[in-house]
Amino acid sequence: AKAVGGCCGTTPEHIRALGGRLAGRSWSRPEPTDDAWTVVTSRARSVALGGSHPCAVIGERINPTGKKVLTAELQAGRLDEALRLATEQVEAGAPILDVNVGAPLVREAELLPTLVRTLAARLPLPLSLDSSDPAAVEEALWAYPGSPLVNSVSGEPGRMETLGPLCAKFGAPFILLPLEGKKLPVTAAERIAVIEKLLAQALSLGIPKRLVVVDALALTVSSKPEAAKHCLAVIRHCSEVLGLPTTLGLSNISFGLPARELLNSTFLAMAAAAGLSSCIANPSSARLRESLGAAEVLLDRDPQAGRYIRDFSGWTPAAPQTVPTGGAATPQAAPDTAPGDPLTTLRRAVISGGKDAIVSLCQKALDAGHPAFAVVNEALIPGIMEVGEKYERKEYFLPQLLLSAETMQTAFAHLRPLLEEDGGPKGPVVVMATVEGDIHDIGKNIVCLMLKNHGFVVHDLGKDVPAGRIVDEAQASGAKVIGLSALMTTTMVRMEDTIRLLAERGLEIPVMIGGAVVTEHFAQAIGAAGHSTDAVSAVRLAKRLAGTLQ
Repeated sequence: AKAVGGCCGTTPEHIRALGGRLAGRSWSRPEPTDDAWTVVTSRARSVALGGSHPCAVIGERINPTGKKVLTAELQAGRLDEALRLATEQVEAGAPILDVNVGAPLVREAELLPTLVRTLAARLPLPLSLDSSDPAAVEEALWAYPGSPLVNSVSGEPGRMETLGPLCAKFGAPFILLPLEGKKLPVTAAERIAVIEKLLAQALSLGIPKRLVVVDALALTVSSKPEAAKHCLAVIRHCSEVLGLPTTLGLSNISFGLPARELLNSTFLAMAAAAGLSSCIANPSSARLRESLGAAEVLLDRDPQAGRYIRDFSGWTPAAPQTVPTGGAATPQAAPDTAPGDPLTTLRRAVISGGKDAIVSLCQKALDAGHPAFAVVNEALIPGIMEVGEKYERKEYFLPQLLLSAETMQTAFAHLRPLLEEDGGPKGPVVVMATVEGDIHDIGKNIVCLMLKNHGFVVHDLGKDVPAGRIVDEAQASGAKVIGLSALMTTTMVRMEDTIRLLAERGLEIPVMIGGAVVTEHFAQAIGAAGHSTDAVSAVRLAKRLAGTLQ
């Protein structure tokens, strides 16, 4: 026994007698082993993360992002949908549940502990408290009968100093998110540097290393093809060099691609082999469970294949999927450079993503007597519009969209001197920014690229931009539209700052908003002119707001 005490009804006399019987007995903490691991607990169960323990799937479903029913219920203070999602994930075999109530207009410091208390009373498995509000995390820690996982502690100023000691006080492991400042660390070396810096800070605050679980940051491969390799390198370094357990948001890796479950499950098996300790994912995915179950056997983390036999002894292979000969399964074809109408050839090159050939094709069109503006209006613009239509029909996905957009930009760069020389009309000005406090800009950058390709003059202010700077730039540039992006529920509320400031200055500039957490209901609530779910719909919305939609 490591501790002996009493419960409800125990008298002081009993404790005094117990102390007398134990007088003289000593106890020392066990020495740490090379099999590094941390433990999250509930009132009835513990789950170890790291070392030779199996990779744990942390159920991601109790999160209002993209869930209209759950969002509406949380805003109304109801928990029915959250409890249904919790039960569904428990039945799917999730060992830990992530709990996030971060929807607009929700008071997290009140609702998170309420939901945590309700889940702890009904379910035996440990929870992960997912909130960017330190007050909500603290209230939930007091409400929870165990040591939950806290998601997460980043390099944001003051966050480690606030949440680190709090987690140590409750013995709660926390996810260390390697983010600091305004730069998203893309390479493994950049992330490892931040991890080691934050780990040193945690240790200096007296926080035990055993409480640290590192988020390896799974970025999307559709826009950053090298993202998976860097993520795997971070996992290996944490496991083999730092002796730290790891986790990641699995579905991020496949954003913008078809057959996401296939990509997610394959990456999970690769990450498990690199030493991944856990992942935040959907435990109801059969393909995910199959890949992880097989990986655990092959990695010698399932003794005598016991769990594998228990779960898959009745397994039968799924019916093979038919891969179409065209459409989404077909990569963009090589650009058509055969002799013919140069404008048609140029349009096809944009559609096929012929970035390497686009400059020579532009020059051929110019040499054939087509003015620069005709090249743009009769070949490039129709080509990128067809790409947008293919994207909406799910014939193209994010990698093809980006490749065609970059092809278009390469063509514009070649034609720009001639366009400026001709003094043709310039498109409407759009000011774009990721709002203050948010450093995510991949989606915003894609929208900027597409807007430029459709003739807009884009003033991209970057990320973590305060409302004052956005409005100043819009006023100075004569912007017809302002576009705002946010990825987190805690930063999306800053979008209203810009709309409020515009009203205070008497400026009637429409604001369009976007991001994974943004909904049409939220757009209406803050007075935005509209919201878009992807780059193609953002262009259409910007054209309508600027009065250029035909």
